[in-house]
Formats: sequence, structure tokens, C-alpha cells
Amino acid sequence: MDRNFLLFGVIGISILNGLFSPYLAIAIPIAAVLMPEVFPRSVGWVLFFSSLLVASATLLIAGVPAALYERLAGHDRGGIVAMAIWLAGAALLAFPAFRHLAG
Repeated sequence: MDRNFLLFGVIGISILNGLFSPYLAIAIPIAAVLMPEVFPRSVGWVLFFSSLLVASATLLIAGVPAALYERLAGHDRGGIVAMAIWLAGAALLAFPAFRHLAG
């Protein structure tokens, strides 16, 4: 598989997790506090920023095992195995969102 395909897979899974995650209920009050003052505090903007918060957290947290693998294994940066670990981590974090999406 190509590295770019894996990267877009990680980003797509993170976006889906941000949209359909059951943890949005936790992220909504946090996003309402962290929102910049230039945006109105309407429901739409709060939902947008909470979705962005969950998607970013998925992207960052899923990358930790891949970074640890690269660091401990001593391989080149950005290898296929590290990208696959990142994709698997994002898929595991997004599993509740996929269950919620499936019904």
C-alpha cells in the first residue's frame, strides 16, 4: 500500500470519528469554552468545534503508538509499518463511532 493512501485513510477515519462519535457529548462543553471569541456561540458553531476537537484528538492519540514504534524500533521516519499502526490506532479509536453509525 502507498503511504499517501494510509495517510488519507487515517484522516478519513478521524473525520468520521469526529462526526459520529458518541463522545461528542463530552466534547461539546469543552468546545464551548475553548471556542475563539470571533465566532458566535450558536449551536452550529459549538457542534462544529466539538467535532473538530474529537477528530483532532483521534488523529493525535492514534499517532502515539506509531511514533513509539518508530522511536523504539529505530526505523526510518514515515515508514509503511508506522503508517499502518497509525491507521489501526485510528480505527480502534473510531470503533464506537462506527458502531453508532451502523445503528
